[in-house]
Amino acid sequence: MTRVFGHLFSDERSGILAVQPSKPFFGCGRHERHFKVIDGSIDLILDPTPAGVYYMVGYKQDGDTRRTDFTLNWRIPNVAQFDVTPGATNETNAAKDNIAPTSSVYERVQLKRVAEELSNSMSESDDLSNRLMKSELEVERLKAELDSYRSTTDAVLNDRDEMIAQLSEQSAPIVKTVYLDKPVPPEPLRNRITFLEQENKRLADLNAQYYKSVVQLHQLQLDKAQSAPKQSPVELGNSPQSRLLRKLLGK
Repeated sequence: MTRVFGHLFSDERSGILAVQPSKPFFGCGRHERHFKVIDGSIDLILDPTPAGVYYMVGYKQDGDTRRTDFTLNWRIPNVAQFDVTPGATNETNAAKDNIAPTSSVYERVQLKRVAEELSNSMSESDDLSNRLMKSELEVERLKAELDSYRSTTDAVLNDRDEMIAQLSEQSAPIVKTVYLDKPVPPEPLRNRITFLEQENKRLADLNAQYYKSVVQLHQLQLDKAQSAPKQSPVELGNSPQSRLLRKLLGK
């Protein structure tokens, strides 16, 4: 960037200095820009013009919105400052300010690109450093929490083991061993016992069927007696069957 200054108007007028590049170039748009003129003097910052490009310059009164009539063409060198006062000499500015001669457009574009990449890299490096610091703090916090959990878990496990040991001592069952001497019958005797049990069951079933038949027979006799003409009551004997019938008849 070049500081452009100087005394342009001897009548000490004030107004607006309109500046527009003849065509846009890297770092400078195509649109018209306005700068203050105070008491005939200007002091502004412009980009140096590359080869084949110049600034069109015109003067306007404050509040004038009409199209600008450009009357001057300026080529701004790549120096620290440039005096545009009529009659001023600027040949020694480059040597006085220890500034290299104007570089080519390609070199300046490359230089600006490298500077932007370096700035982006430094910004990314700072961002990564901040994220790394945050990650390290988070890791330390998680480690502290893990140590706390481990301590708590160990204490709980110790309490559990002590409680289990106490309960085991208090509720240990008393085991008594009792020996019973039961004689085991020989095989023929067991077979005989099994046979007698089966015969006993068979006889009990036959006895039940017999009494059931007797009851059915007596019922038939009662049914027949009720349907036949009345006769003198039949005297029951004293046999086992008669006693059973009297018991069933309630006599």
